[in-house]
Amino acid sequence: MPERPTSLDRRVRRLADNLGFVLLWGWLLISLFFVPTWLGYWWLGALLFFLGLVLCWQAAAASTHPIYVIGKRREVSSERVTDEASVCDECSADAAGGERRRYATRQVLFGTTVTVPEWGENVYCPECLEREASSAALESSARETNESSGRGELAREFDD
Repeated sequence: MPERPTSLDRRVRRLADNLGFVLLWGWLLISLFFVPTWLGYWWLGALLFFLGLVLCWQAAAASTHPIYVIGKRREVSSERVTDEASVCDECSADAAGGERRRYATRQVLFGTTVTVPEWGENVYCPECLEREASSAALESSARETNESSGRGELAREFDD
């Protein structure tokens, strides 16, 4: 599959994300180095700077979101089921050819996932997926019908 082409927007976002990361960690590293040095403990400043550098490297590798992301994030990923031993969570039928959905709620601090308090996985067979898609389509069309009939009543009220 060809890779998605990069746009100027994505490049600017990546640049801003990297700049934010460098500024945040640069400030921390400089603080770790200079504050003990000003107090006369140059060796403590050098040690803290080195430890901060290692921590910065680990934080860059563990970054799951842009640096400005703080708070709770919910994610859903789906993939095709290829395993013959998978069973549907809805009807207990063979789920081969169906869909596996992974859910996760993450607590994120400066782009790094701190905790994952909620997570799970559901497996659906093709029949349950089809049933879900048809019920979603029915709900969508019913909602559109209700909205359009509601607009008509409002228009009639204003016409009177």
